[in-house]
Amino acid sequence: MRERLRRFIGAWQPFTGVGLAAFADAQTSRVCGFQCVAAAGIGILLVISLRLAWFPVIERALPNLPESAPLLAGRLHWPDPAPVRLAENSWLGWVVEPTAVPIPDALGQTADIQLQLRPASVRIRGIFGHLEQPYPVTWRADLGRIPAMATWNAWRRPVMILVGLGTAGALLLSWWTLATVYLPFVWLISRVAGRPISALGSWRMASAALLVGATVGTIGIAAYATGAVRLPGLLVSQVLHLPVGWIWLLWGILSRPPGTGPVRRGSGKNPFA
Repeated sequence: MRERLRRFIGAWQPFTGVGLAAFADAQTSRVCGFQCVAAAGIGILLVISLRLAWFPVIERALPNLPESAPLLAGRLHWPDPAPVRLAENSWLGWVVEPTAVPIPDALGQTADIQLQLRPASVRIRGIFGHLEQPYPVTWRADLGRIPAMATWNAWRRPVMILVGLGTAGALLLSWWTLATVYLPFVWLISRVAGRPISALGSWRMASAALLVGATVGTIGIAAYATGAVRLPGLLVSQVLHLPVGWIWLLWGILSRPPGTGPVRRGSGKNPFA
């Protein structure tokens, strides 16, 4: 009865070897459906994480902006030469260093990522160093309080939608590409292990195994956004999510009964044997 129920439901979870192996014989549309649901869920989670970690800093910083701070010809014209910290939490800090005279660590850094507005560039600092990008000379903007708050209120929701959709699309593209790269290895290992899988079945199993790795990375993002782990924990989860998928993929191949494989038309094999 349990075997009949399993066959009726079909492949539905890739978190055990037997469950992952079932995706090799499932329909491709089922695998793609699971991927679309997972990608949408991760995109929504990332948007929620940004709302929890970064958006509060931006919303607290905007009222602390001056009345006017024009950005013209690649230069930021800040009214006060003293460095100022607009807002900060443990995830993100936003500071302004309006003078060209270098003041090493004038305000220090306690956040994991710090956004620094400098006279001619914006700098993003993290635990691995910093990335600095000059202001485009064609930009004409005003970082004053009222214009900045109006722009943020107008673009906050579209930014969340773009982040969610962009994340989902990028994940689907990366999963399909990686599954294609893994396909010949899965096909070869399955035959060496005496558990042959077709080429399309290898792609389906590789796609399902990537969902296991993505789950590890997703848990890391959720734990970081809620403060359960700090930035090193997030980085560890993102590094581990690929090898976890490899381990699950090997587990799925070895969970198939020896000698199993796709039944070809005219092969003379009895599918009911």
